[in-house]
Amino acid sequence: MTSSNDRILMVLDSLRTGGTETYVLSMGKALRKKGVQLFYAGGNGPFYQEFVDAGFLVEPIESAREPLSARRQHLIECYRACMKKHRITIVHVHQTPSGFLAATAANELGIPVVFTLHGTYYPKDEAIKVAQLCSAVISVSKPVQLFWQKRGVKTTLISNGIDMEEFQSGSASRADVPSLPPDATVVTYVSRLAWQKATVCNMVLRATKTLRNEIPNLHIVVVGSGAQAIHVHELAKVLNKAAGQPYIHIVGEQTDVRPYYAISDLVIGTGRVALEAMACGKPVLAIGNHGYVGLVEPSSYELAWDCYFGDHSSVQKPSPSLIDSALRQACSDRSQLKEIGGHGRVWVQNHFHITQKCASLLTIYAQIKNGGGTTNMKKVLYVGWLGFNNLGDELMWHAFYNLSCKYLDPTQYKVIPSLPGVDLKDVSEYDTVVLGGGSLLIPGYVDVAYRAVEQKKNLWVWGSGFDSQDRVELDSSGRMTSKLINGQDKMSHMLQKITEHATFLGVRGPITLQYLQQAGVGEKAAISGDPGMLLLPASLPIVVDKNKRPTIGINWGTSYNRIYGKNETAVEDALAHAAKKLIQAGYDIHLLTMWGPDREAIKRLYKKINDPAHTILDLELHDHTQMLQLMKGFQATINFKLHANVLSAAAGVPFVCLAYRIKGIDFAYSLDLPELIVSTDEPRLGERILSCTWEAIARKDQITAKLAASQKKMIENLELPFIQGLL
Repeated sequence: MTSSNDRILMVLDSLRTGGTETYVLSMGKALRKKGVQLFYAGGNGPFYQEFVDAGFLVEPIESAREPLSARRQHLIECYRACMKKHRITIVHVHQTPSGFLAATAANELGIPVVFTLHGTYYPKDEAIKVAQLCSAVISVSKPVQLFWQKRGVKTTLISNGIDMEEFQSGSASRADVPSLPPDATVVTYVSRLAWQKATVCNMVLRATKTLRNEIPNLHIVVVGSGAQAIHVHELAKVLNKAAGQPYIHIVGEQTDVRPYYAISDLVIGTGRVALEAMACGKPVLAIGNHGYVGLVEPSSYELAWDCYFGDHSSVQKPSPSLIDSALRQACSDRSQLKEIGGHGRVWVQNHFHITQKCASLLTIYAQIKNGGGTTNMKKVLYVGWLGFNNLGDELMWHAFYNLSCKYLDPTQYKVIPSLPGVDLKDVSEYDTVVLGGGSLLIPGYVDVAYRAVEQKKNLWVWGSGFDSQDRVELDSSGRMTSKLINGQDKMSHMLQKITEHATFLGVRGPITLQYLQQAGVGEKAAISGDPGMLLLPASLPIVVDKNKRPTIGINWGTSYNRIYGKNETAVEDALAHAAKKLIQAGYDIHLLTMWGPDREAIKRLYKKINDPAHTILDLELHDHTQMLQLMKGFQATINFKLHANVLSAAAGVPFVCLAYRIKGIDFAYSLDLPELIVSTDEPRLGERILSCTWEAIARKDQITAKLAASQKKMIENLELPFIQGLL
């Protein structure tokens, strides 16, 4: 840890009242309690006094967006002089261009630099240049970390921290809003009024035109300022005049937002605002620069964090009708809102407490000060078929990464995915090898796990499955009556050694388990379930369009005829036949894509159905959150690719599994739903798909309940090795 001799210089473009500035102020207060001496250099602004009161010695330095070459050198000299004057030991930058100027000066003096990336909005080239000058780079959310990782910037994840004593229910004085009735239902929008956030604010205000008829005492408070504030003010004037009373209250920029949280029944915000409001026991409707996430409640906590409450990722684009529906649903029961607020405070306290985040930052400081960087971190290699834009394999890596962020200290563990360029023939640099989700218990990937055994590495088999095009014969209880591992002595030997050595061995389903048992692995292996079942759909309000027909989702693609029956054309024709019958029965069809090379097959199917009025050709490769939300609106799905079935199951929607290889059968049996399997070589395939779809729709409630029970058990199984600390 750092000592009281450490002298940290925080650098910002300005002292405005935004989320980045608030992050630095809050973290600074926590660092001061640990005895760290704090200094600030950069542009001035409204937060000046707050920084002084928090214990920063403030050195204002001009902030110029694009200074001329001579001016740039002068500013670098200003930062250099500040660092010398105050004997700075670590420089911590947060923005560009101030970060580049300060980091350049620090590098010239041999002072280590930390760069915290607060979003994806930085000019790419500028952020990369700053990162290259730094000893450590931090991301504040998972989407930010992934965004910059794809651009070659490796970061450590340390989220915003909240001082739970400073932010608590009723801890601040009541906000001064003179025309606000004491019995009003108050919805508060907190944000800088610029970019997409100002647009969202206007959407919120427009939604109130109809909402006030159902919630007559509804009042909106808008906290913030920015380049587009004038447009928000004009819209508020128009709406207030039409209502005959001031029910929209624009209070502008505030250095202390707590009084406005205190008067709120619901807060609309994103990022740090969401965390602060939840810490105050207030429910949050999460909408940010990126888009809409929804009401943040226990079932959607992980999704909200994955999206950073809509600031860095989202479920869908916001609209006035969507916001109207969300507000109507939320405000219909104020007692439930209070309950949601109470749960939120507990969650923030457990996962975002400022003392936790301060400790992680102090560890980073200590590492770079000692020149250690991240060399003492344990390296975990996640092995999967990654980097080929296949949604199924990518979502399982995402699930593993989510749990790593939830359970592992980012300063102690570094998780590396097996993207192209990672040498799977050499695992010597890793402490743990994880054979991840997907059909990896096959030659090639089993060899990687066996190399880990030979080198005495920690090894997990985490939801992996077996697959082949061989026929599998099962009796009525689901026991295999056929042998799948005949004449494979080398494979049997490797699987036995892997099982003996692994600290965790959980497989996708019962077919995979029986395959391992045929190889002689003993009793150690167990069914964990498919890692795709870890993903939960968002808890979003459902906007019902009474004029819209119910929808069946169909996923189609190609496996290059390596399927049961070896005839994808016949399967495609059968799907077209089933789709036409479903359309005649009153359903619409939504064609879904899981992998880029599947697009041509889906286009052919669309043409064969030949009913554009009732068929959506969706060629977009949605991410898993979007796909889950899309599937939630379907009556049922019919799926070719395994993880289209998995996502449907995770969304609680009955599916018909077009089992073209063993893996689909394995997954359906893992849910105890073999009746949903239709093999691609069955006779009268079109009628068989259709009858299975009718069965899935008729038994939807029963199937959904079974899916939920299975998913709960699988989540417990797959989280277990993290909880037990087996890494």
